[in-house]
Amino acid sequence: MNQTIDLSQLKDEIEVKSNVESLELYSDNYPFSLSLRVKNFETESDYKKFIKGCERLVRSCVEYKLWKQYIIDVLQINECMITKERIDDVTIEVHHHLPSMYILVCGLVNKCIEDNEEFCSFDIAQKAIELHFQNKVGYVTLLKSMHEKFHNGKLGIPVSFVKGDYRYFINNFSKYLDAADMENIEERIVTTETECNWSRDNYPAAAEM
Repeated sequence: MNQTIDLSQLKDEIEVKSNVESLELYSDNYPFSLSLRVKNFETESDYKKFIKGCERLVRSCVEYKLWKQYIIDVLQINECMITKERIDDVTIEVHHHLPSMYILVCGLVNKCIEDNEEFCSFDIAQKAIELHFQNKVGYVTLLKSMHEKFHNGKLGIPVSFVKGDYRYFINNFSKYLDAADMENIEERIVTTETECNWSRDNYPAAAEM
């Protein structure tokens, strides 16, 4: 037997409302509301998932792709800063070095928490992209395989190779980072070409690392 549902009656029983100014959903039938923005996280797991989500959001957005294209195609910074091979012959990628994308997002989120400022994923992603377009992140162009080697812990990158005003982030966000993140940054800052176990003039040695 078919049963007819009175949708208008159902709407009256469970009505979803919105506080437009605070971007919050709520209902008079329930004691809980849902806000677009948060001020903190209940667990460390939630915090890390949020960081990873923001990182993915930045990497997947059109503006980030345009930033990379501008560096490589317009500014012609399109050779590996280690091997000197050019984009005509190999795949060149833009590597975040000071800070890494993950640490960049951590700094932005931690600052919001410290300042008791409400935020959502999109707020953090926008702040991260703005820092890119303000040239306040440090980056290096690398051969794809060299990029992979770095992330596998097999390659050192001299700080003298880094482009962009990376010191802005260090000066303004260091106090919002934990000890492990600061250790990561400090290790990258003190790395010089003489301390790396490869030479620009000896690419085979670098390739065999």
